[in-house]
Amino acid sequence: MSGRNDSRLHVVGVRHHSPACARLVVHTLETVRPRHVLIEGPVDMNPRLEELLLPHEPPLAVFSAWRDEERTQASWTPFCAYSPEWVALTRGHAAGAQVRFMDLPAWDKAFEGVRNRYSDGERRTARAIEALCQKLGLEGMDALWDHLFEQPLGMDVLAERLRVYFDSLRGEEEASERDTQREAFMLTHVEAALARDDGPVVVVCGGFHAPVLARAQARPGAGFPPVPSHPSAKSYLVPYSFRRLDSFAGYESGMPSPAFYQALWESGAEAAPGLLLREAVGRLRGRGQHVSSADLIAASVMAEGLARLRGHAVLSRTDLLDGLASALVKESLDVALPWTGRGVPSPDTHPLLAEVLRAFSGERTGRLSPLTPRPPLLTDVEHTLHAHGLTPGPSPRTVRLELREPGDVERGRVLHRLRVLGLPGFTRNSGPTFPTEPVLQESWTVAPAEDFLSWVIEASGWGATLEQAATARLEEALLQAGPNLERLTLLLAESFFIGAKHLARRVLTAVAAQAGNEPDLARLGAALERLLAIWRHDVLLGAQGSAEVGQLLAAAVERGLWLLEQLDGPSLPSDEGHLRAMAALRDTLRFAAQPLALDVARASAVFERRLASLHAPPAVRGASLGALWSLSRFPDEASAEAAALRATRAAARPSTLGDFLAGLFRLAREQVVHTPALTSVLDELIRQLTEEDFLVALPALRLAFGFFPPREKEGIARTLLPLHGQDASGARALVRLDMDPAVILAGAALDDEVEQVLERFGLHGPGRKEKRDAP
Repeated sequence: MSGRNDSRLHVVGVRHHSPACARLVVHTLETVRPRHVLIEGPVDMNPRLEELLLPHEPPLAVFSAWRDEERTQASWTPFCAYSPEWVALTRGHAAGAQVRFMDLPAWDKAFEGVRNRYSDGERRTARAIEALCQKLGLEGMDALWDHLFEQPLGMDVLAERLRVYFDSLRGEEEASERDTQREAFMLTHVEAALARDDGPVVVVCGGFHAPVLARAQARPGAGFPPVPSHPSAKSYLVPYSFRRLDSFAGYESGMPSPAFYQALWESGAEAAPGLLLREAVGRLRGRGQHVSSADLIAASVMAEGLARLRGHAVLSRTDLLDGLASALVKESLDVALPWTGRGVPSPDTHPLLAEVLRAFSGERTGRLSPLTPRPPLLTDVEHTLHAHGLTPGPSPRTVRLELREPGDVERGRVLHRLRVLGLPGFTRNSGPTFPTEPVLQESWTVAPAEDFLSWVIEASGWGATLEQAATARLEEALLQAGPNLERLTLLLAESFFIGAKHLARRVLTAVAAQAGNEPDLARLGAALERLLAIWRHDVLLGAQGSAEVGQLLAAAVERGLWLLEQLDGPSLPSDEGHLRAMAALRDTLRFAAQPLALDVARASAVFERRLASLHAPPAVRGASLGALWSLSRFPDEASAEAAALRATRAAARPSTLGDFLAGLFRLAREQVVHTPALTSVLDELIRQLTEEDFLVALPALRLAFGFFPPREKEGIARTLLPLHGQDASGARALVRLDMDPAVILAGAALDDEVEQVLERFGLHGPGRKEKRDAP
């Protein structure tokens, strides 16, 4: 498309990753023979164009990152062989033109929140596009684009169609502030090239910007603006893959199904559908799916019929996909065909269609030239993996670590740093969730990953060494965690795993600031549990018994007791977060009261008030009894047993008994197991329940008894059986049911419903029992 005000200016508006637009760029370069080629792309790469022009194998991308105390930003500028921008860069350079990128760097604030420079998601719902789709009976922008532009067309016809299309799009949609900033910056480059007055200027840009840039005029004396740079900004070349380019993998790329368009670019519009049809069938057969010759013929016939109906000279991508769906899927579909929409396909997509989409996506991964400059992090990662014997081999292997061994501690830190950065090929199979648990053993799988190099280069935005990058990644998470105490303690665990002592101290400071103000008892309990584990057991960073952590524990106990006093709701069900918090309070009082000078008597008074309060949730009352019992706050065992029996009888209503017991069992399981009298009372109370009341109480009772491991359940059964005249030796069979308890519960509920119907119609026989006779 030629400029409107200057005959030397030729603006080619494109859709990113479109083979048709790439062909138009080639045609324009060959016809115009420009002196300058300006491309929508990151201007900070202009001093490094030689790096981009090395003999790479696309797809590849420029990864840009910005990281300082105020913001963290990461973005990609991807190129494949048929990207119009890549064609302009390589073909323009080969033709002897002066080639430049002209857009703002991806790390500029104007791109904040943009993960991909060439995404076009915001354009897909423009009114002009919706109107065209409705008029032509097409579903979505991708089908519309193929229909209008990816069919065989003369270059003049294609150029005029694109001009009208993008003019309409610009006329219907208002430019954003980001668009305005970028266009102003790009205009300075176009005006500077025109001011040189040394030959034609070709501009390759997104079609939405083309109408604005086409109005550029030479400004006498105008020069190219200086290249922006900043110490916080970094850009690197990274290998990319078709999978990451594909919109069906979640990327808002210019085009979906990159393997199809690669074939379109390399082999032409007539040959590409046949190549992809064979690829899809081969993939299905390779997965063990039976695709007959008849199916293949049916798919081809259907696709060709659809193409003729839609006025296509050759099969489009959508024609071929619709034909395959019609021939291969024999039953009705629960969801729409995935190519009628955009983004990751529904999990309910038919498996055959999912495989077809993968074939159309392709497996290609780009390769950088060996001469490409390497970021420091890549060298450090490779050296670190080699030094610790963790370099992936040709096949996966298992690495087992004992975190008390100094050598394994350091290997574990390396693996956790890789995990924190999200680098592929290193998977943690098992290990402690917090580095102070009794069993400090880990199992990892180390496996080769095709895109490992790309991910490492992208992680270079976090730092020059593996330790620096992982620490910086967690520092950003610390900023995002805010006042959430549970997140902060999880970050504390991560800082322990990667061996970041300074970061751990910062997190501890943040925890200290929040511990006295945390409004949620469950979150406070999770933090208290982890802090206590650090204070008691930490061997990785030397925090065991530290005064700093001890002060945090004391503050958390004070806050936890206060929050516990505020919990009201006599009908509230058991809450595992609250019970976990009460267990953490109990454990802190049990193990740290003397060295930290905690006031156990004051804490016990809180538990006593909660136990006696009719406003407290039943589970809290039971847990308060359990805390007092397990802390030995009764004069003797006889007093403890008497208090437990009284409290249990007081909580014997069907709606509260199970929740009360859940709290009691959670905090005093061992004491309950060794108190047969309590078991007998529970048996008595449950036997007195009617069938209806028993069904009401049963879910909470199941939850409560779930705290006992199988051996302790068997012990309870041995106590119960003699009360019913049965031999205690049958206890094991009683606690090991062959049927799911949920099925038994549903059966009991059905029995009860049948009894009610019989009674309603006077059909119930004599002798129905209103009480439960068995445990």
